[in-house]
Amino acid sequence: LRPFPFILSTLIFAFSYFIQIWAWYLITLKLKIALSPSETLKTWFYSQLGKYLPGKIWVFLSRFHFYESKGQSKKAISVAIYLETVTMIVAAGLIFLAALIFYREMRPFYFWRQSGWLILLFLLGFVSLHPWILQKILNWILVQFKREPVSLSISYSDILRILLVCIVSWVSGGVGFYFFVDSVYPVGPQYILFLTGALTFSSTLGLVALFAPSGLGVREGALVYLLSLMMATPVAVIISILTRIWMTLIEIGLIGMVYLISRFQKRTERRSHNV
Repeated sequence: LRPFPFILSTLIFAFSYFIQIWAWYLITLKLKIALSPSETLKTWFYSQLGKYLPGKIWVFLSRFHFYESKGQSKKAISVAIYLETVTMIVAAGLIFLAALIFYREMRPFYFWRQSGWLILLFLLGFVSLHPWILQKILNWILVQFKREPVSLSISYSDILRILLVCIVSWVSGGVGFYFFVDSVYPVGPQYILFLTGALTFSSTLGLVALFAPSGLGVREGALVYLLSLMMATPVAVIISILTRIWMTLIEIGLIGMVYLISRFQKRTERRSHNV
């Protein structure tokens, strides 16, 4: 393990979380349910603890409960969570498609690497984020659960700006992941996009695998498969396991940091009131 790339990878990957929170904050601003930046930070990180329980619903329920306790509209909260999930998934898909274009290692995906299909998939990614389409899909889901339909009060240009922030978040995380891999198994910088694509693809599969807590097993399996296209399979397996530990420790560390800062702020406020 090389210390400098490892430290750099940890800092960059941790920073990607704050970019993702920025995307969430922009969504809540547009839907007029935004809390203060500090409350947004705290709520977002605390809700991530739900990832470690079976079923991804706990992440959303915890955030929903906190915003509802602050008097925010239930419908607007649901729409915000929906928009965050969709934009993060589409951003991940676009990055993975970019990796397909530039790397011959993606031979198993040869069919999808053909320019016509790639252009079509890119266009579908952007078209799928149009408010009219998003509203139709969301209302279809709500009808299945016997809920009232909603209208999306957000423009297409706003969604595209949020998508850009999500892409920056994924790319930042991908660069951090590259340095982490490089600290364990030296790889050239030409593989940054490939590794970013591998991270986005495997993480998205882990996200949609509702049965797996924090995508456990699903993300690792997808990551091993993609990494084995550029390195020996045993090395890919080791890196995949180490990646899970590394990412979990970063996430827990950030949650702990936010918790300690929150406690310190409360103590400071109490002292100022007593004075």
